Amino acid sequence: MTTDRADTTETPTAPGSRRLLGLDLFRTLAIFGMLVAHVGPAAWSPDGGFGRVHWEWEVFHSRMPAMFAFAAGLSLNLSARRSETRGREATGMLVRAALLLGCGLALLALQTPVVVILPAFAVFFVLVIPFLRLSTTPLLILTGTWAVMGPPLSFGLRTLWPDRSDLLWDLLIGGDYPALTWMPFLLAGVGVGRLDLAARTVRRRLALTGAVTAAVTYGGSALAMHLAGHAAILAALPGRGAPEYARRFFAEHGVTDTGSWWWLVSAAPHSGSWGDVLGALGVCLLLLALLLTAGDRATRRGRSSAGRASRRVTIWLATPGAMVLSVYALHILMMWAISALTGHRFAPAQPAWMLAVFTVTVTGSAVLWSRFRTQGPLELLMSRTSRALLRAGRRGTRSTRGSSHR
Repeated sequence: MTTDRADTTETPTAPGSRRLLGLDLFRTLAIFGMLVAHVGPAAWSPDGGFGRVHWEWEVFHSRMPAMFAFAAGLSLNLSARRSETRGREATGMLVRAALLLGCGLALLALQTPVVVILPAFAVFFVLVIPFLRLSTTPLLILTGTWAVMGPPLSFGLRTLWPDRSDLLWDLLIGGDYPALTWMPFLLAGVGVGRLDLAARTVRRRLALTGAVTAAVTYGGSALAMHLAGHAAILAALPGRGAPEYARRFFAEHGVTDTGSWWWLVSAAPHSGSWGDVLGALGVCLLLLALLLTAGDRATRRGRSSAGRASRRVTIWLATPGAMVLSVYALHILMMWAISALTGHRFAPAQPAWMLAVFTVTVTGSAVLWSRFRTQGPLELLMSRTSRALLRAGRRGTRSTRGSSHR
């Protein structure tokens, strides 16, 4: 969820370069996946055995929030900016974090079933500041190390303090989007965003790295669970066996179950396990490479009517991704309004037609707004507010310095 479209639609390593449509397509796909999770059909149903898994919906549930965090990292990299501006950029990020927190708290006040991710993003924006000074290679090494070490560290801390629950603990360790296991997505986005994303070689490497990472992670997880993990987890469960395993596997909320270390090997969606974090990172890299290429091909369509129509449709599909914060807020406002007016409940699952209504509405609203403004309404508001606060802060600093010299 970014606050400045200029940061999100161009390759950060090439100031002034043309906009990469694929970046907006990447965010739009994350938005559509978010809608599946919030107003779509169930990803699984506990009808005997391990539960019936609806893979056509389940694939969206964990990977799309990871794509949001990864996309936020893409927008935050500062490698092309001069070192003397770092202090100012850090201040700007603190301001944006505060504004995101305020927006998140306002959406939380609506009391919809959505676990609003914006307060977590505000924390991520603050925590990432010290790492922005790292060069690309050390940053990517840090990302990989954090992705490997974060899940077991989280598991160990929650095992030592199983009943702890407070705001700071939830934001950093035990909540739905804890920084300890979610920061690798943001850091990976920062590192990848420093690459020349317009270069075919870079895209091929991203696609290969993502495909191999996802295949090895998900394949290795499935094999390990089949050989030993599944049996070990079942043995540690308090009765009910397979149904209880299914419930815990598909009902994770940001952190792994602490009943067995084997949960770290599982690919339980939205669990912060090795399988979840590393697998989702691989998916992010692969999808980014594919959508960057798709966006470029759409902009190069010929002058035929079919080519023009394809280009127009692609641009329409990319438009929600260019104003992702506004679209995110809009779908929560829609849920709140529908519930307030009709009493309808959005948990735990919705019919496919409800998903279609939300998808068409948010896409159409974004396309309509884009005819008048290049930034979404919330992006525009937060960008102007951020600039005004920074200008006021600089004037206050100059005034204080002037007084001290008198």
